Amino acid sequence: MSSHWLSNPHTPIELPLRARAAYRVFLSFACAYFVSYAFRSINAVIAPELISDLHLSNTQLGFLSAAYFFGFGATQIPVGLGLDRFGPRLTEMTLMMFAIVGALIFSLADDFTSLVIGRVLIGVGVSACLMSAFSGFRYWFPIEKQGQLASGMLIFGTSGALVTSWPVHAVLPYLGWRGVFVAMAILTCLAIIGLYFGLPVKARATKSCALTDAKQSSAATFSWASYKPILTNAFFWRMFPIGAFCYGGFIAIQTLWLGPWLTSVMEYSADSASQIIFWFNTVLLLAYVFNTALLPKLAKRGITTLRYLSWMVAAALVFQACAFYLRSSWVWVWWFLLAVACASYILAQSLIVTHFPKSFSGRVSTTYNLALFMGAILVQWGIGYLVDIGIEAGWSRASAFDLALGIYLVVQLLGYIWFLISPKFFPSIPIAED
Repeated sequence: MSSHWLSNPHTPIELPLRARAAYRVFLSFACAYFVSYAFRSINAVIAPELISDLHLSNTQLGFLSAAYFFGFGATQIPVGLGLDRFGPRLTEMTLMMFAIVGALIFSLADDFTSLVIGRVLIGVGVSACLMSAFSGFRYWFPIEKQGQLASGMLIFGTSGALVTSWPVHAVLPYLGWRGVFVAMAILTCLAIIGLYFGLPVKARATKSCALTDAKQSSAATFSWASYKPILTNAFFWRMFPIGAFCYGGFIAIQTLWLGPWLTSVMEYSADSASQIIFWFNTVLLLAYVFNTALLPKLAKRGITTLRYLSWMVAAALVFQACAFYLRSSWVWVWWFLLAVACASYILAQSLIVTHFPKSFSGRVSTTYNLALFMGAILVQWGIGYLVDIGIEAGWSRASAFDLALGIYLVVQLLGYIWFLISPKFFPSIPIAED
């Protein structure tokens, strides 16, 4: 890697990236994803203040958090086209400006509608943060590093969740939830500056590019033909329930419902709940670090990433059942074990991206991400809806949560069964470069 590129992102790059250039690219993506995950997770901690100040119901709270995923999901197809046509740098920087606007609107909101508008814009703004990284990694790093890089990104993402748990709860009396969102707008500005100086302009190296600009532009034009190889691929649909229901549902729990469950079902104080969320995310972060180190060792022993993922999804189902229903003063142990198992979910995204040719990297990563956030929206809103239904029927809040989480667990189990048996009925066919 030429050191000249480090001071001039317009300089053509040599592949694969090495040393300083590799770290610089990774850290630029990772810092932006830190901000994205902080936005995603923050409602779990500020929920009591939002409910108190603006008198929100459980359904409204669930819908408000789901609004982030709506904005996020609605832009995934355009993001995929943008990544394949304009590259990760321009695509991600442009979209993150919407997050700044959304954060400022949220900080000034006095009613539910304004909060929803702010959250939707935030979702739009950070919608490319992880997929831009996956697209860039697919071009700039060796294929055997993809799983490690994906886990590395989640280390930074979970750090964002950590910062928005107990630390944000600690500063709420001084900044208020409005001040917290102003601070988030400032962090977003800093992330954009990091992307500008940290990423090369070109998505591909000039000397290594196998496609002409005209062919690349044609491939990244919205049409059924450009997405048909993805949406008709058996491996994509095999992985669909893992992304939509397991990973998407986990995000819904982590970023919102864990907090209300701890306070409503376990009757912890808001301060105790925020500390448990903090340590839950700490364990999750350590699990991502562990996966980053473990995956190469497993590969040497002939254990594929796909097999490891299947083991961890099964473990996550068991740990969820224990966390939801074996309630005691030690319930946090089950939640921490769940965090360890769920750290593997990100591997599904790297497996999807590497299953397809490089020219599909933007479209396939964002199409799968759309499925993931469709699941997150459904679970995040659905749990709130079912809890309110149970309460209106005269059930206790604990029983209402039992109903909602039980239904969610059954849906995941059905998706896991499909993941296991689908290759026998729908074998995957390799995809040719377009």
